[in-house]
Amino acid sequence: MSLWSPPGPPGKRVAPLAEDYRETPLWWDDTSFPVIAESPLPASADVVVIGAGFTGLAAAARIASHGKHVIVLDTGALGEGASGRNAGMIHAGVRRDVAFLERKHGAAGRALHDASVEAYAFVARTAATAAPDAMYSQSGWLHLAHRASRMKGLRKDEAERRQRLGEGTVMLEEDALESETPCRGFHGGMLTDNGASIHPARYLAGLARLSLANGAALHPHTHVTSIVTADAGSLVHTSRGDITAGDVLVATNGYTDAAAPWARRRVIPIGSYIIATEPLGDVRAADVSPQRRMMSDTRNFLHYWRLAPDGRLVFGGRTSFAPVSVQTARDRLYAAMIGMYPQLAGVRISHAWTGNVGFTLDQLPHLTRTNGVTYAMGYCGSGVALGSYMGTLAGEWIARGAQPAFSELRFPRIPFYRGHPWFLPIVGVYYSLVDGL
Repeated sequence: MSLWSPPGPPGKRVAPLAEDYRETPLWWDDTSFPVIAESPLPASADVVVIGAGFTGLAAAARIASHGKHVIVLDTGALGEGASGRNAGMIHAGVRRDVAFLERKHGAAGRALHDASVEAYAFVARTAATAAPDAMYSQSGWLHLAHRASRMKGLRKDEAERRQRLGEGTVMLEEDALESETPCRGFHGGMLTDNGASIHPARYLAGLARLSLANGAALHPHTHVTSIVTADAGSLVHTSRGDITAGDVLVATNGYTDAAAPWARRRVIPIGSYIIATEPLGDVRAADVSPQRRMMSDTRNFLHYWRLAPDGRLVFGGRTSFAPVSVQTARDRLYAAMIGMYPQLAGVRISHAWTGNVGFTLDQLPHLTRTNGVTYAMGYCGSGVALGSYMGTLAGEWIARGAQPAFSELRFPRIPFYRGHPWFLPIVGVYYSLVDGL
């Protein structure tokens, strides 16, 4: 086994494929994105938003609601980035607990945590009005210990969530897991009401419709090549012409490229991979997750999974910190899925796909401004809630000067990094070893 990959189940399993198998996100099959007719770029705008994902579209909707002339640019089509590729799993919180945030960052750290809690509620409210077809459902989250040694950390986390943050939580010992999910290889888990699901592409389409209704203009297939800042604003160079902007928001997260070198030195794109089975049927789906929980494990090379509305099992993970093909990742994920749920052996895979997750050195999201450009990114795998809410906060900041309390948090640069993550294989070996402890 290559040192570039995490340890996996013994033996090699080739995933059985459905007749209509395709390597595109499941969510694209039943989503109608707004049709955007190509039109010339304007010579100027009050605000140019780069990136038409959750962050960019939520920001554009809010800025345009204040009467500003907003242009949204994206290299690809609507939904082609991670906002149309994720698993649609939502929770409050960031990767650092509130005690760490307060100890390290004081009031700004607490403000960041509080923003993440509000982000969770924001998705529910926004989906209800802008994307009622996105099937938002609050079903809770089950976080499973893949080693007995991880139960200590889960117990500490459960107590803090319940006692300090007011979450509805309970610890489940190994013999109690059967009532939640009959999966193998886990030593217990933490169940919390902090967990919801959504159809991410339909939610994104709803944000696009909202931004258009508020007066924003969307220009897909428009690649930004550089941003030149000046005291009076910025000049945004694109593949279809230049735009003079009073303000610029960079909202590209794991797809940030050389057009935004300041951000590129601070965000690492890491591939996350997902498979979806054919519909399992009501009986088998209820056996996998009778309460339709969101589920994940305690690995650094984590797995995460949920049932789709039509009863498919959507199963994802970071199969490697270095890039691998969708086919290789698909077979690894299938082997992991069958290792947990041997009763699913032989179930065919209908979809397999990948998307970039934007990670930061401090494992925190950031909304900040430097040299006249605003940046919102670094969600570390929690972009459905954090992305759309931080985009809204960015919109309020740009349109009305409402600066978030956590915007002064330092956004650390990654040493010796300019966009090529040469260090990821080393990090992968380290985390593979840690996962085995």
